[in-house]
Amino acid sequence: MTLTAEDRATLARLAALMVPGGAGMPSAARISLQGAPLDRVLAHAPQLSGPLGRFCAAARDVADMAGLDAAAQADRDGFEALAVAVGNAYFMAPQVRHAIGYPGQEARDASVGLTAGDQALLTPVWQRGRLWRAP
Repeated sequence: MTLTAEDRATLARLAALMVPGGAGMPSAARISLQGAPLDRVLAHAPQLSGPLGRFCAAARDVADMAGLDAAAQADRDGFEALAVAVGNAYFMAPQVRHAIGYPGQEARDASVGLTAGDQALLTPVWQRGRLWRAP
């Protein structure tokens, strides 16, 4: 199922209710999740489009959290698709990744040895010692 422009507009309104922003994090409305970010999510999880489209069509008149809660109670699977799509699109957005200090996946050359950060993560593991038994 392909999401219509009206479905995408509804998703944008619902996302703005779900992710208002604050504490240094951008709102979903600032990111425009209904465009390319949503397309990326649906490319990886096309099975979301059916329940998501159904939910957006049923929730066209939702204007507040109480209405969103009522719509979620009426269509749990549709709301789950909305939550997954909004959450994933939100955290894939460059503005959000920047706000949480995550630059995205980076290629690292393992031949240069461990970085100070790697050392800090591995030291407690090395100090703990072996936890396995020989079979």
